Amino acid sequence: MRDAFRPLMIPILLFLLSLYLFAKTPDGCITCHRNTTPIDAYHPYKEFGCASCHGGDKNTRSKELAHRGIVLHPAHIQHAKIFCAKCHKSIIDRIQHSIMYDMHGVYDVLRYQFKETSTIRPSHGVYAKMDESNLTLAQSHFRKMCAACHIDQNESIFPKGYAPRGGGCVDCHRISQAKWQGSKLLHPRLSTRIPSSNCLKCHNRSDRIGLAYFGKFESEGYGTPYHHGQLSHKIEKNRYYYPLPADIHHTKAKLDCIDCHTERGVMGDGKYHEHMEGAEDISCIDCHAPRLHDAMHYPLAAKLAAINAKIPLPTGKIAITHKKGTPLYNVQLRSGKVTLFRKRDGKAFFITPSSRRPYHTLAIHKRLACTACHSSWTPSCYGCHEVYLDSGRQLDWISKKRTPGQWQELRSFLRWEHPTLGIGYNKKIMPFAPGCQVIATIFHGRKVQKRFVSMAMAGWDPHTTQKKARSCQDCHFDPASLGLGRGILHIEKGRIAFAPFYDSRASGMPFSYPIDAFETPEGHQLQSTSRTYARSFNAKELTKILQAYTCILCHTGYNDPIYRDFTRSKKLFLRGMTPCLKK
Repeated sequence: MRDAFRPLMIPILLFLLSLYLFAKTPDGCITCHRNTTPIDAYHPYKEFGCASCHGGDKNTRSKELAHRGIVLHPAHIQHAKIFCAKCHKSIIDRIQHSIMYDMHGVYDVLRYQFKETSTIRPSHGVYAKMDESNLTLAQSHFRKMCAACHIDQNESIFPKGYAPRGGGCVDCHRISQAKWQGSKLLHPRLSTRIPSSNCLKCHNRSDRIGLAYFGKFESEGYGTPYHHGQLSHKIEKNRYYYPLPADIHHTKAKLDCIDCHTERGVMGDGKYHEHMEGAEDISCIDCHAPRLHDAMHYPLAAKLAAINAKIPLPTGKIAITHKKGTPLYNVQLRSGKVTLFRKRDGKAFFITPSSRRPYHTLAIHKRLACTACHSSWTPSCYGCHEVYLDSGRQLDWISKKRTPGQWQELRSFLRWEHPTLGIGYNKKIMPFAPGCQVIATIFHGRKVQKRFVSMAMAGWDPHTTQKKARSCQDCHFDPASLGLGRGILHIEKGRIAFAPFYDSRASGMPFSYPIDAFETPEGHQLQSTSRTYARSFNAKELTKILQAYTCILCHTGYNDPIYRDFTRSKKLFLRGMTPCLKK
């Protein structure tokens, strides 16, 4: 009798073993995929298994049935709403309102600058309804020149030589690619310690702040020096750079983008913001003049620090952003000093507090943004020639197909020195740069069908911060800084006289003013902006700025007595009661 059951013992034992394995693990997939490396410490396979993220049938031993309905890339937002949202629902909900999700800010401004709308009209960007059989020029340009960079892009469509973008959550959080090592699958690793290289995949165009932070200014095409048979200063295929001074936060502390930018500022706060500055959460004062609060009131700070695993858990006071009240878990008060812990490795840096010396406290400078003085240069690409050829074909980043119509971009005048200043979206004086200056030629076959010009300037933080500020002369008498363009400036009989270097007419431009001019010497604005409060200096402001230069010639330092009460000093000067007029 015992011998009769012996042939059944092995299959019975295997069945019992399989039941044991299913009981010990929540996911039967691991019986086959046990030789796979973990995603990270917070997604262990023993607890999570595979099906909780990838779907499929975890309760079958059939490979075919187990893989039915499986999702290879669950981080794409449409899948993340099913899988990632089990634990991260609030984040998935928030990110769908963000500009990085659908690029609505870029699309809406483009339509405005192409004069297809009279105001900035909110949309859903790459998900906006468009008649693909009859696209407007702005829609065509957006789809073929801009829409590559949104977090849910299909990575597989990027040609060789270009950094793939998209993939959903992994666009930012993935720090390694999947790879086979013999029979072992190295699963992509995820992390909240996001390297700057992930940000640079997208933030290297438009205002190019990602490049500028690391001291790279995109050149007209020169890639010298030439080393080992290759052009060395390369950004990506057919794009090169000049090395310039990097941001002090990079040169002094090698800080990554995430050391400043918060998860709320990057992944969204759940609200629809028309522009990037509305979504931003961080400002210079959040670290250099911080609001300090007890960490115990912000459990999110302890959670994020624990997930980071490199930063000490906040036990005392931490900084809170001025704008949205977000806890900066890596900016903590330690031994009486405000300390920033670098998120990559936990290295500590004492933060220099904002000085209370006259140059920061004078009432006459209350409208200055920090960037106005401390940005050493701004990447400025003047004159973007947009050529549209209806006879060509080009990849449409939304339809994922090569469709009729091709755009080409040519540039006129690249400069970086003496950043232009103006009144920014925040009503403060800040750096401006082209954004964008469209000089468009539309071809139908070999004939020019249409031409139009839309010259625009935009205010932003160039991310080229230095401890040493720009000189007083640079802001108060340099014509490029004042927004007049590059040239020779002097005062004749109390009036501004300016001779520009750039001759637009001689360069073939369809306008007479200098291509790098934001306004005329009389204070008339020449170029548009896409923000409610953004504008150039008016005549009164130009006069006041230049009047100060006559004082600066002799009174070069902020410790000079005249700056203790500059309004009074100015009145005495105008009455002829100051020593400089009595001599």
